[in-house]
Amino acid sequence: MAFALHNRKHLDAELTKVVRRELRKASRALRNATGIPIETLIHESRKSVKKVRAAASLLEQSGAKLPRKDRKRLKATGRALSKCRDSAAIVETLDRVHRRYPKRLADSTYGILRRALVDARNRQSAQATQGIATEAADALRRTRKSAKAWTRDSIAFSDMVKAIGDSYRRSRNAMQRARATGHSAPLHRWRKELKTLWYQLRLARPFTTGAAPLIAALKRLETELGDDHDLVVLGATLRGCRELRSMPAALRQVERLGLRMRQQLRRRAFSLGRRAQARTPRGFTRWLRSATRKQGRR
Repeated sequence: MAFALHNRKHLDAELTKVVRRELRKASRALRNATGIPIETLIHESRKSVKKVRAAASLLEQSGAKLPRKDRKRLKATGRALSKCRDSAAIVETLDRVHRRYPKRLADSTYGILRRALVDARNRQSAQATQGIATEAADALRRTRKSAKAWTRDSIAFSDMVKAIGDSYRRSRNAMQRARATGHSAPLHRWRKELKTLWYQLRLARPFTTGAAPLIAALKRLETELGDDHDLVVLGATLRGCRELRSMPAALRQVERLGLRMRQQLRRRAFSLGRRAQARTPRGFTRWLRSATRKQGRR
């Protein structure tokens, strides 16, 4: 089922339904893993948690009262799943660096580095199989049960438009901070705000006209920022591997190559961001309101 709302008159009930559906999907996947790699299950469950948090944000911004314990549970679960996902993605990131610069990273050096990362990934997968996946499934199941009783008032569509406009403002402000500093932490923050906006626009898409190009542009932008983050994590992971401490020159070389790739990614990201988030927050809200009215007249 597509991640979208389908009933404009009962948005509060629709949002809660989306939340509970994604929580059920994630918890069942983590509990009933049969023949599917744990990395795949972690990745899909993590996406569901992000969708839930985006929908829950819309509910909160529109006046709903979400228990603090549920907010903390979702945040903690997302964080635990992210650690597992990073250990799996990091091997692919090193592969990407080697494909990009095969002559600058010798095959023998690449092989040693890759084996160390694969070992770390396998240890993380074993840990996930033993505990993290089960704990996450339990937490998501409890949150789904609690979500049924989340208190909320009837949400007008204008409230949701305003809430998405607020998400756009936060994402645009995060982009400006990232551009001003050039540091990795603000870029990662921009990516998280951007992803929330992307999910919320997907929820509202059935009620809008002309939003599809923006949704696609935000996805491309999020991918560029995600690749940048993976390169940052790659460098940190290699530095933290005890068995690689005897290879400082190789680690510095990977850092240099990663930095070169990140510079290119960031140039593209800021170029995409300037186009995708060119409207002022007020202008974006006016555009979104107009797009929903046009859909209503069709």
